[in-house]
Amino acid sequence: MFEKLNFQEVLSLAYVVLVVVGIISESIFYGVLGVHYIEYTSILDALISPFSLITSNLKVFLLVVALMVFYYFYIVKFLPWMFKKTNKKEALEKIQNKRTLYGAMLFTMLIIFPSIRIGMCIKYHERLEKGTFKNDYTIIFKSNEEINVKKVGQNTSYIFYVQEGDKVVTVTPILDNIKQIKRIPKEE
Repeated sequence: MFEKLNFQEVLSLAYVVLVVVGIISESIFYGVLGVHYIEYTSILDALISPFSLITSNLKVFLLVVALMVFYYFYIVKFLPWMFKKTNKKEALEKIQNKRTLYGAMLFTMLIIFPSIRIGMCIKYHERLEKGTFKNDYTIIFKSNEEINVKKVGQNTSYIFYVQEGDKVVTVTPILDNIKQIKRIPKEE
């Protein structure tokens, strides 16, 4: 599939994959929480959402890095070893082609990010139903009104949050409404 692609084409394909993966994973996450995410997003938000996801949580970052390293060694080391043992030279040549690595990484991205977001949305949905969110941010509006909220997410134009006692996600435009977003320090 990738044998005849040059670097520019692979880069363009990676861009499209990031946008698609971002839209799919974010739509699943916010859809379960009752928000139609496509109405509140842009291409830039979809493009950076996989990066935002892996940089927002150390555990997610380590999981993604571990899976990518695993797939790399699986394709570069284990599969050639396995095909040498079974004397399948033709299959070994295809495996040793670096383009196979692109396909594996593409497959990994298409599976990892939506899967992580599905797990997160199930956890958030349970907390939303039970009302067990703990406030982690204070939003200060331009009218100087302050509210403590659990921030569910944010993109370039909107913030998604749940107020204490609510069972629905609220979406507020950032640009014209919000003066400041402060993180509430964790109690120890």
